[in-house]
Order: sequence, then structure tokens, then C-alpha cells
Amino acid sequence: MKEPVLILSDLHLGHKASSIDDVAALEPLLRGAATLVLNGDTWQELAREFREDGRRLWQDLRALCQRLSIEIVALPGNHDPGQRDADYVTLAAGKIIVMHGDTVFPEVAPWSRMALRKKTELRAILSSHPQDTVEQRFALAKKVSQCLIPNYYIHSKNIFARIWDAVTPPGRAWHMITSWLTMVRETRKFARRYFPDAAIMVCGHFHFCGVWDKQLPAVINTGSFMPPGSAYWTEWKEQTLSVGLVGKKSGLWQRGTTLAVWKFDPQHADG
Repeated sequence: MKEPVLILSDLHLGHKASSIDDVAALEPLLRGAATLVLNGDTWQELAREFREDGRRLWQDLRALCQRLSIEIVALPGNHDPGQRDADYVTLAAGKIIVMHGDTVFPEVAPWSRMALRKKTELRAILSSHPQDTVEQRFALAKKVSQCLIPNYYIHSKNIFARIWDAVTPPGRAWHMITSWLTMVRETRKFARRYFPDAAIMVCGHFHFCGVWDKQLPAVINTGSFMPPGSAYWTEWKEQTLSVGLVGKKSGLWQRGTTLAVWKFDPQHADG
């Protein structure tokens, strides 16, 4: 994998509530990268009403990266489980794991309205599917994602409409808050089971960006390009992992303030 490696997640291309209407606005953010790791939920593959626009924007992004000589490594998310160059990426000889994050909870998205409506079907899938290996866990996530395809998507970027969507049906907000409160603990538990050598886990999925590095493995969540949340960029270059804010200026996305940096021994760099 050529460096620098830029990691972004949860672009949700095609979704009417996504902050990205034109991928050309991403050029300043992408420029300088040799490899772009798209860490899941890049486009709305499963959403029938958004699929056409999502596929068009996804093709536009691929064309932009080709013009900039950037290699794309696309990882699957719960909204695009069929988009798979690999299930996850390792850097620094396995010390850094990059994965979408939908595998952290076996239920994938416990806060989703379909998880609340399809409890019986979901329990049947979880009880019948093996979870002994990381490959089985990723296969389970894809199966659950197909089960949880919603029959309705919010179209508005308005913050009040987004909040109302988050609290309906009753109980959804509680599951969302609980997932946010436990996602770091569960990510670490997942890493210790399936990636015991990992020092850093880079995930998206939860639309809740942050850096938690007071204990190992450190957890980076890169947020999303869906309001009202915000997004982080992450870069791997010269045995150094950096993470920072994604901002928008004059209609163009770009890298903002660097928030954290980790340096690795050169002997641990991926070839």
C-alpha cells in the first residue's frame, strides 16, 4: 500500500442528508494521498431510493482519485456491505487495524429502527451464525446488514429533523446513546478477541468522532459526513499515524487541526 495513506469513513454518498453533494469538493482533502482507504458506508448501496445517486457519486469519486493518481481501498460498511476490497486493513505490521466498526456489536446497529422491529429475526440470525473467527464476524455483519435495510430514510439535513428522526420510534434514542457510551469499551473487547496485537483501532460507523487513548488499544472514531456529526481525517505516513479535523472552507473539504499523533518503530511498518 503506497503512502501517504488517507483514511476516511461514512461519506454516505447519495443519501439526501449527506454533506457531500459533489465529490469534486473533496479534492483539497484528498490531494497528497497516494492511497485512500474508504472505511465503510462510502455510498448507499442498500438504499433503493438513494442507490442511483450513490452509485453516480461513487463513480465520480473513483474518477477523481484516478485523476489524482490515488489508489482506492474500499472497505465494507453496513450500508455498502458488497463494496469490498478487503474486510479490514492492517498497518504497522498489525499494530493498527482499520475497519468500519459495524462488527463491534453483533447486532451491527442496535439503535436502528429495523433492529427494534425485527428483534425475533435478528435473534435467530445471531444464534445460528458462528462468531469464532474474525472472518465469521465480518460475514455475520453483512448478513445482519441485509436484515436491517430500512423501508424509510430521512431526506433532510435540518438538525431538528435529524433529531426527531433519532428519537423515533420510542426507545431508539436510548439505544443510540447506550451504543455511544459503550462503543469504545466494545471496540476494545472486539480487538482483544480478534486482534490481540492491535495498539490502535480506527473505526467509523457510530457517527461519533473522537480519540480515546488513555488505555490500549487506543480507539479512533472518524465520525461521518452526515449532519449534525462531524468527520476526522486519519493519515499513515513514514511510520506515523495522525488524526485531525475535517473542515469546509469556501465550499471545499480540507484537513484541519491535527489532534493526535502516534509514531511507530520503523521495523513495524507495513511493506
